[in-house]
Amino acid sequence: MAREKLTAREEALLAEARREAAARSEAPGARPAQAPGPAAPKAKPAPTPGERLEKLMADERAETLEKKKKMRRYGLAISGGILALFALWVLRAFRPRR
Repeated sequence: MAREKLTAREEALLAEARREAAARSEAPGARPAQAPGPAAPKAKPAPTPGERLEKLMADERAETLEKKKKMRRYGLAISGGILALFALWVLRAFRPRR
């Protein structure tokens, strides 16, 4: 897939997957020891694959609902426009000629 065809969300997911793959490929002993000092705030534990899948599914569901709402809105507007054009045509076609 070409890079220019990816959405911003897809780019973010791809970058996250690459970071995870890089973190997994590092050997556990290869990481430098941290110097004792002020304790860094603990990071949240990494989400499980099930949690990640659940989040992705919820995001996709929300995106799909937004698309459906937009399609419904445009569908009503387009149908109303066609109906208005038809009504104008009928009024013009049946008016008395001079």
